[in-house]
Amino acid sequence: MDVKDFVTETLRQVTEAINENESSLDSGGQHVEELKKLNMFSLHGGWVTHVDFDIAVTESRSKEGGAKLSIAGVGGLGGDLSEGTETASRVKFRVPLQIKRKVST
Repeated sequence: MDVKDFVTETLRQVTEAINENESSLDSGGQHVEELKKLNMFSLHGGWVTHVDFDIAVTESRSKEGGAKLSIAGVGGLGGDLSEGTETASRVKFRVPLQIKRKVST
């Protein structure tokens, strides 16, 4: 799995999980301090937090000159690397995530 797909899918699943348990975000003023401890802050009728990633990635270069950045240990490398190179690195980054409150109809 490449890094873009991994991050996209992770954020999608985190957002869905929060939306399925939205009652935990309905503070009514009583749980605001607890949510702040979890780095969740109210913004424009919704919530903002961040998701931290700390992943190992591999960069594979095939003998034909193509390169691919993948999550280490997930999926196959693809291509013929018999005369290519592979480098592993660690990448840490943070992505802000806004959770909009559902509007009742």
